[in-house]
Amino acid sequence: MRRSAAEHALVAFSPPVNLVLGAALRRIARQKPEVFERLGRFRSAAFVIAPAELPVAFRLEPDPARGRVRVVRPTDPAPAAARISGPLAELLGLFDGSLDADAAFFSRTIDVEGDTEAVVALHNTLEAAELSLADLLGLPALAQGPLDFGLAVVRRAAHRPARA
Repeated sequence: MRRSAAEHALVAFSPPVNLVLGAALRRIARQKPEVFERLGRFRSAAFVIAPAELPVAFRLEPDPARGRVRVVRPTDPAPAAARISGPLAELLGLFDGSLDADAAFFSRTIDVEGDTEAVVALHNTLEAAELSLADLLGLPALAQGPLDFGLAVVRRAAHRPARA
């Protein structure tokens, strides 16, 4: 019940998040248009990114001209080429290139459902883009240092063994 209320609240207040993340995606497309060519036929595909700790998911539509990111319910029925789920810190690491995607997949840290070719195209695009966490969040480059530190703290906490 609590997750449902949090899910409803996050989806209800998602328009500003959608605008910020969509604008960041389109800014990246303007600054690095060549990397979007790596998407090939998946330029207009949708990808669902589902952080395990959040009661919402993100629907990424990376089309360089009309790209957008929307907050959706984890059970959103809209068709997508693929769904990528796992811990938030690892998903962010995949997007900013600080985490090895192959290792995360084969160690089952992340789960991939759907069209594997689409996921490989997205991976190649992200790798070529050399994005920072600030880029992903639509923040100025000055924010990168504090973001990197915060993400490192989150990763260490997530990998720390539970106390008995």
